[in-house]
Amino acid sequence: MSEPLISIALATYNGEKFIAQQMDSLLLQDYPNLEIVISDDCSQDGTWEILQKYAQKDSRIRLLPRDTNIGYVKNFIRVFRACKGELISPCDQDDIWYPEKTRRLADIMGDAALVYCDSRFVDQQSQPLGIKLSDTVHMITGRDSRQVVFCTSICGHAMLFRKQLLDLTDKLDAAPYIDWIIAYLAAEYGHISYLDEVLVDWRQHRDSTTFHVRGNITGAKEKILATDRQILEVFSSIPSKHQDFVIMAKQAWDLWFTSYFSFSMFIFVLRYGKITHRSHPAKFPSLKYVFGYKLKKLLRSNYY
Repeated sequence: MSEPLISIALATYNGEKFIAQQMDSLLLQDYPNLEIVISDDCSQDGTWEILQKYAQKDSRIRLLPRDTNIGYVKNFIRVFRACKGELISPCDQDDIWYPEKTRRLADIMGDAALVYCDSRFVDQQSQPLGIKLSDTVHMITGRDSRQVVFCTSICGHAMLFRKQLLDLTDKLDAAPYIDWIIAYLAAEYGHISYLDEVLVDWRQHRDSTTFHVRGNITGAKEKILATDRQILEVFSSIPSKHQDFVIMAKQAWDLWFTSYFSFSMFIFVLRYGKITHRSHPAKFPSLKYVFGYKLKKLLRSNYY
């Protein structure tokens, strides 16, 4: 039986510093049937020229014509839609894939809607930081989308998913984290499997897109909360067997965020936290919501 075509979907923007190392790792993938589809969002540095040189040397690389700058999420949607494979593996411009990554994820795909692996944190010089993603969160599996309503262990750079998931909602560009939305859809309409192997080095640095979307430690609290609210808006709008539950979760969160005193979110997480905060590392995640966000912010200006 021949292996299905897998599309590696790479979205780039001003990534000349690390893109060659990432491209080298993609070309070393030992899976025999893949394409590398790349959408560059009008980079202002040498990223496009570097990509053109790679494309001239390997026919598996397909560059999408440049048009106008459309932003991080829409750039990923663009490259996803251009993929020919029924299985898509999202790719950031600054990580390093292990040669067996694509093959090992394909090995466990089975009838899952999405599979993913563990990641090792590395610094700007590609040196290990001594920690894996699985050291910081609990890795989730299964078919219960409520597990990813408030937090997730599933990152785009570590996943392989079925392209048909993209057709299940028109809200893919409604929040900064498209991989989070895809994970929700996978758990809602199929199931998620996890491979307990480190297959990618996840680079941690200030120039990464994730850093700028999520923000830095000292100045991003409002941005993080705004993103969380956008995610809840998207999830609550998706018709599903858990839609009423997600709407209830969003209402509880909104009350917590806009109040000085509101126990609705505390009670909600106390009751459902083993499901909704399954990937969260805290033993008692409900304690964060004992008092309203406005009171927490008043007492501690740097509170998240």
